[in-house]
Formats: sequence, structure tokens, C-alpha cells
Amino acid sequence: MKGGIHLKSSPVIKCLTFTPNDNVGVLVSSGGKPNQIVEISGASKNIIRLKTAVSKGHKIAISEIKANEPIVKFGQTIGISNQRILPGEHVHVHNIRFSDDIDFSEKHLNKNQTFFLKKRENFPSSFKGFLRSDGRAGVRNYIVVVSTVNCAATVVKEIANYFRNSDLSKKGIDGVVPVIHSSGCAQAIDGYAHTILNRTIAGWLDHPNVVGAVVIGLGCEGTTLKSIMTNLGSKSMFNETFLESVNIQDVGGTRKAIRIGIEKVEHILANLPPFKRIELPVSLLNVALNCGGSDTFSALTANPAIGIMGDILVSRGGTIVLAEVPECHGAEKLLLQKCASKEDQNELMRIFSWWTDYCKKNNVNMNNNLSPGNIAGGISTILEKSLGAVTKGGSSPINHVIDYAERITKHGLIFMNTPGFDPVSVTGQVAGGCNLVAFTTGRGSVYGCSIAPTIKIASNSELYKKLKEDMDINAGTILTQNSLEDVGRHIYRFLIQVANGYKTCSEILGLGKEEFAPWPVGETL
Repeated sequence: MKGGIHLKSSPVIKCLTFTPNDNVGVLVSSGGKPNQIVEISGASKNIIRLKTAVSKGHKIAISEIKANEPIVKFGQTIGISNQRILPGEHVHVHNIRFSDDIDFSEKHLNKNQTFFLKKRENFPSSFKGFLRSDGRAGVRNYIVVVSTVNCAATVVKEIANYFRNSDLSKKGIDGVVPVIHSSGCAQAIDGYAHTILNRTIAGWLDHPNVVGAVVIGLGCEGTTLKSIMTNLGSKSMFNETFLESVNIQDVGGTRKAIRIGIEKVEHILANLPPFKRIELPVSLLNVALNCGGSDTFSALTANPAIGIMGDILVSRGGTIVLAEVPECHGAEKLLLQKCASKEDQNELMRIFSWWTDYCKKNNVNMNNNLSPGNIAGGISTILEKSLGAVTKGGSSPINHVIDYAERITKHGLIFMNTPGFDPVSVTGQVAGGCNLVAFTTGRGSVYGCSIAPTIKIASNSELYKKLKEDMDINAGTILTQNSLEDVGRHIYRFLIQVANGYKTCSEILGLGKEEFAPWPVGETL
């Protein structure tokens, strides 16, 4: 008997807290029936009874919370109570309200991962990849067929489909993939939206995993091969990459454009040099960090685990790219404190300010980022989601802040301005030069990128078992048997395997042919 509760009267379920200041905890056991005994472990230890039914992964009050008081998790305020909440009651969207006035203190970010910098840690410092003429490294060899405008999308798909069942492995080619989108015209030439689209397409053409490209245009659109080329940097690989183009209007229509496009891909294939993997330093790896379909456990397992992976990579000269600005809302001060230079702090503040204005213009707030799946998974506010999202960046300082799809030119932790919608965000990160993607999910996103191998990390074991064909790694074992550090180490080693050529689940399934999604910011006239 403890606190007046008989432990043997009903099955005990577990609830986890994280700091002594928390007034809510997360159920990590299944069950959650009214009057069931809950054992609170972690920073606060106690035993209470559930007042209401609560699902695994959801929050309960561990002490009385009065109306209009802060809801505290991880030692941070994630929302304000709408009403009095008693110990053992479910704490979620029905009794929490979001406030734009809340931000996080410096106390949250993990600062205990610097032991990975020790030389005695035995992690791979090289991989076998393809060195490109501009000094970057490819981990795959793709030929892309790209539309300048949505009007050319069907032609692009038909050209790529022609090679779907072709065995290109003898040439060292991993596939011919379509790159199609919904824009390309009716935009102000050289406006922000036009610039972003051109920069994004340029980044996918001039990508370290791409060795050949055929660009398909209609012939009268605003986005053209010429406008795309102006967005390439001075270190373009186009002196090495085989680049061809076709305009549908110029060649006489759809059927002829498809036939000529196929011939141009075949010409590229016939003239490509042989590709052989060589030993390269991991400093040539750029890894996009992203999450989609998050749940409560994303913040406890998968996200901090890839933060550890990233710290290991950065300690060996590699690069990780954190993005998804709306999913960092409330953590602005934390990110500003991580910036290595005043210049990057100023750029980050400019980006945050731009998003504030963007929300006002569109009559939305950052809390609208939450999806029904996030809520069903136990996340109550964007502030709570942000607490988990920023842990993907680990403990490394931010070495550069860049705009959407901007070319990555520095090593370490890079912050890119992207929306929170994962296909749009990853499209920009890959355009910047990321040759791999580390993607966490708690609800079961099946996203995969066509040209950058996407490693899918499940935040909980139930999801991993349910969607095993889509998930590469189970971070849910952190809740039962493995340490956070062990899973972070495992993700790093798996990342190197993938860089060496091991296929991810999304590659085996052939995902990514419809997921090229440039940020549709701005006007459509």
C-alpha cells in the first residue's frame, strides 16, 4: 500500500515524467482505464489513479493544475490550462489552449552528448561512394527526367515509365526517375516564388546523386531551362552531368516529345562512364533531418536518437540539416543560442519574423500545423511538437542559416528555412545537396525521396511491427530495452551502410516518384 492505494487491486501502468517541474506525465504502458493505478517514474515518483480513460502516449496531470496555469512538460510550458485539471485526468486539446506568447528557456536542449567527440569512440569515418568533379559525393547514380512546368508532367512520367523495368545495374545506374511538380508558370518572373522553384529544380538537376538529366518543357512557360541554369552555383557539376532538353511545342507534340525524350535518356545511358565506389570521408555526407506523422514518442525516442547520430557525424566533419520552421515555434531562443555567428542569428531572426508575417497574412497561427494524426498520437500544441522537433539537431552548434533549397556550402549543423510539411521540406533539403535523409515518424509516414535514400525511423515498437516494410529502424526499443545512445549509434552505423549502397525500405518499395514538392509559396496569377 502506498499513498492510500493498494497496488494489487488492479494492473499498474507506467507514466513517465522528465523534470521535477513537470505537472504532466506521459503514459508509456497500454491500458489507461478509469480508476486504474498509475505508477509515475522519472523525475517525479508517485502513485495515482486515472480519473478518465487515457491512451498510451497521452498525457495525464500528476498534480492539480488550476485554470489558466501553465502545462509543463520537459520543464517547459507547452500550453495553458482551460480549466481546473485534477491528478489522473487526461490532459490534451480539450483542456489545453495554445498561446503565441510562450517560448522555451535555455534549459531544454540536450547538452550531454559531447562524449561522442572523444576519439576512443569507434565509429566509421569513411564510406564507399562516388566522388564528383566538384568535390561532392554521391551515394547513388540516378538519371532524372524533369518538367519545367506542370504542362509537361505527363510526358516526363511516360519517359521515365519506359525505363521502369530496365536493368540498368550493369551501367551502375540506380534508376530513371520523374521529377514533376504543379507549377512553372503564371508567376512574377524573378519573384520569390519563381526564384524558389527554379532554385529547387536546379538543386535536383545538379545533385551529387544525379549523373544525367533530360529537361522537358512545354515551350511557352515562365520556368525554362535557361532560368533554371541561372540558379546554379559556380561549382556546378554540369561539365560532368549529361544534360539534354526537349520542348513539346518545338518537336511537334506529346507523342514526339515522349519518343525523343526516351532517345535522349538512351543516349545518356550509352555514353556514361563506368561508376565505381571508392573510399571517401564521412565529411562528404550531408544528411537531411526530418519528421512526419509525429506522436508523443517522437520526442522521447526517434528524434533525440537522430540528434545523437547527427552529433557523431558532425564530430567527424559531416553535415546535418535541420529545417521545418513552423515545427520549431517557441524554440526560437534555443536555436538563436545555438548559432555560431551573429550573422546567422540575424538571418534566423529574419526568417522567424517572415513566418510571423506570413501567418498573419494568411489568417492562421502556428498551432494550425498540428495534424489530426499528431493529436491522436498525444501531441496537444505546436509547442509540444517543437520540443521534440528541435532535438533532431542534437547538441551541435548551428554553423549556417540558409533559405529554402539554397546550396549547402558549410559543414556541421545547418538550419534551412522550410515549411513543416515533410515532402516540401525534404524537397528543399535535397535541393540544397543532402545526399541522404534521416526521417522519423510516430504515426506511420510512408514518405520516401526518389534521389536521396530515406532512412525511416519508427518512434514506437507498435508502429515498427505494423509498418515493418516501410520502417528501417525501431527507436521504440528505447522505451523497453535500449538506451538512447545505443540507438543513436545504431542509426549512424546504418546510415553508413546505406551510403555504401544498402537499400532502404523506401528504395525497395520504389517510393518518391510523386513526392518532388517545391514550396508553393507566393502567387499563382
